[in-house]
Amino acid sequence: MGRRELPAILTVPAYLRAVRSIHGLGVRDVARALRVSPSVVRRWLTGTLVPSWRRLQGMTALWGGDADFLALGAALQRYCRATGVSLEDAVRMVRSGRSSGPDRTRRGAARDRRQLSLPIAR
Repeated sequence: MGRRELPAILTVPAYLRAVRSIHGLGVRDVARALRVSPSVVRRWLTGTLVPSWRRLQGMTALWGGDADFLALGAALQRYCRATGVSLEDAVRMVRSGRSSGPDRTRRGAARDRRQLSLPIAR
């Protein structure tokens, strides 16, 4: 038996690029249809912002697609932003069934954010 090919993970930026290409829409057109500002759509396109579940449902209601499938890509985007793992590594982890990400170096020493109590002289 041959290896079964898994479907690609669809991220929000890839979905929006496809929608814009197929329907000939600009960023402003997409923003107007979803009732958000164009800057929000631009951030979705770059992957710096991930839309909510309701927005994903709105997108797929307007332009087609499966909201649940798109939500998987959005969840992976959120995971990648929170952990610093690349999207390719996250997709590999999902496909392999691994529950932990690859070893990575910490971004820096954790800072102690507790406030110090200072004596007040009278």
